[in-house]
Amino acid sequence: MFDKKIRNALAFGALAAASIGHATAVAESYAVAPTWMPMTMLVVSFDTASQKLDVADQSTQGNKGPGGIYPSNPVKLGINTDSMGKPDLSATTFANYDPTQPWSVLQNAAFSRQLGWWAGSGTANVTLQTNIETAYGTGASIWIEAVSQSAGLETYLAVGKSGVNADNTTTVDPLAGGYSGIFGTAGSATKWQWDYKMDHNTYAVPLAYLSPNQLYSATYKVYIGDSTGSELAAASGASTLETWQWQAPAVMPVPEPETYAMFMAGLGLIGLIARRRKTN
Repeated sequence: MFDKKIRNALAFGALAAASIGHATAVAESYAVAPTWMPMTMLVVSFDTASQKLDVADQSTQGNKGPGGIYPSNPVKLGINTDSMGKPDLSATTFANYDPTQPWSVLQNAAFSRQLGWWAGSGTANVTLQTNIETAYGTGASIWIEAVSQSAGLETYLAVGKSGVNADNTTTVDPLAGGYSGIFGTAGSATKWQWDYKMDHNTYAVPLAYLSPNQLYSATYKVYIGDSTGSELAAASGASTLETWQWQAPAVMPVPEPETYAMFMAGLGLIGLIARRRKTN
């Protein structure tokens, strides 16, 4: 039992140390916010005849398979970006982000911003909202809940193309909630009320959870609920389950010196505490 406590303490210390480096590392500023195009948008629609939700992959990543699971091939997690803002899979060092900006949560983490929720072009989002409220009443809306996800997977909301403002500029809009935790990240709820706009799931896997070629995934339930997120009884059966996968790169990134030093210091401190407890 005591050995188990020590192992748990060491694991916690490693995570804490990594988190400290994550938060305090000095990083260079981006002239513009990362965009990481192109995206794989998951187009949410509503069949007025059957009154059921559907989610279709509008990219060429692969068709939806049995049970609503897609794509057939996992998307690689990015480590850095190239000059066009796309993931640079050959990079061996972590990307640097201005720590004062919302996207600084991706500091020292593998990331992917390929998955997004979309209602379609033009006024499709207005039509979708109207159809939902016509079928299930005013106040009914689409909710997305993380049913299961890999250990260590963090999810942040990116609003608009730049992730910080719905008008796609790099000006941070405090009402947009750009790069705020969703689906259980940073103490958030596991369910999230979609606003019918183009939003992106920005995923991050911290160093402590990253290993070569490891697969990370999350399964979501897309359903119709009330203002509190409770599924409407009348809409039971209208929901759909969707699973997405990411894969870590084969070549692991090298942590920044500051982060590595913090990591080792944290391990040493936890080890000292464990030895003192054992002596006592």
